Amino acid sequence: MLIRMKESKGFTLVELMIVVAIIGILAAVALPYYQRYIQRSRLTSLVFPGVHVIETNLAAYFVFQPTFPFPSGYTLNTLVKDANTAYFTTTTSGATVDFTIRASADTAPLHALDGMTLSAHPLTTTGEIVGWQLGGSLAASLGLAGEK
Repeated sequence: MLIRMKESKGFTLVELMIVVAIIGILAAVALPYYQRYIQRSRLTSLVFPGVHVIETNLAAYFVFQPTFPFPSGYTLNTLVKDANTAYFTTTTSGATVDFTIRASADTAPLHALDGMTLSAHPLTTTGEIVGWQLGGSLAASLGLAGEK
């Protein structure tokens, strides 16, 4: 006589291992994207407001003096004085302004971006700035390279 076994109402070990493997693969793919997203959001909230002020001041300068580079005696400090530069330092080369991320104990959220640079070069036409060409190691690593 055949004895009928009770029907199982659970998962087998193989099924559970397949689910764990799928979750592991998804996590391995998603984690770098999440970290990049966090870096971009910190950059957007902490650095870009200061960068925007400098870009605005540069555009105002260009309205009255539509030539680059800056005349002798004109320093970048004039364009930077209104901006919050706690998270970056600025240098200029011709019309290009380079922003270098500076991370310290006070600026810990940007520690992963320390020393990376963002270059902003104004795109001009008929006496006005129509856009910005972004470059540098920071722009390349976060996908910001190109026209803004």
